[in-house]
Amino acid sequence: MRLIDATEDPRLWQVSPTLAETVAVAVAAGRVPETFCLRMNKPYVLLGPQDLRLPHPERGVAWLEAQGLPVYVRVGGGAAVLLDEGCLSFFGAVPCRDLSRLDSNFHELTRPVRRALAAIGAPVRFGRAEGSYCEGPQDLVTQGGRKLLGVAQALRQGYALVSGMLLLRQDPQRTTALLQEFYRRAGSDRVLKPEAVTSLLREAGRDIALAEVKAEILRQAVALGWGPDLSSLTPWETELGDEMLQRRRYPAQTLAQSPRVRSL
Repeated sequence: MRLIDATEDPRLWQVSPTLAETVAVAVAAGRVPETFCLRMNKPYVLLGPQDLRLPHPERGVAWLEAQGLPVYVRVGGGAAVLLDEGCLSFFGAVPCRDLSRLDSNFHELTRPVRRALAAIGAPVRFGRAEGSYCEGPQDLVTQGGRKLLGVAQALRQGYALVSGMLLLRQDPQRTTALLQEFYRRAGSDRVLKPEAVTSLLREAGRDIALAEVKAEILRQAVALGWGPDLSSLTPWETELGDEMLQRRRYPAQTLAQSPRVRSL
């Protein structure tokens, strides 16, 4: 398993909205090995397929962009999320065409994160936090049932991509209010509950630094036999990342024209 730490490279923060999909396409094409990556984000919003079916998504998007938040369409997952400096994002990408592996992909590709949180003192389990934004059955929730990590999977074009965001210090009240307003303007009657979401800062009960969390996740990954050396993106991935970033900006364009994707 190739390990990538993209948290220190501002250039990769720019392509964060499509970095996971970029790497997954490269994995499916056999250009790079299975990959696990940690990354940081400049603030943006990802929309899921169900958001695009709302009565007026363009109105909600216009409001988000007026708040200084660019909006992208995600390759996997169900609904809107805000990613910013208060999140530590991760993903695992492996070759896969077997739908029966959905559950095992979730468990295997989140293992270093789950083990790291247990070591830090904030154990999580798979579950649904009812009323949380982007509510899903495979989120990682605290023992009290609050969402600490959003997790999604895409299985397509020869890859399985499990991606997630660990809420380090993102304010659940502010984030939920922002996404609630998006839904109101987009014509949805969905009601989000900020109390269904938490952060690692709250759960750990102390001021926990990004460096500590990242180091523990990478330590657990190496203990699983991944790595151990850190790698970088290939030039092919870098070029595709720039292309995908433009095509995933709302309203998203199809990637079918891309010779890189069409060849898979």
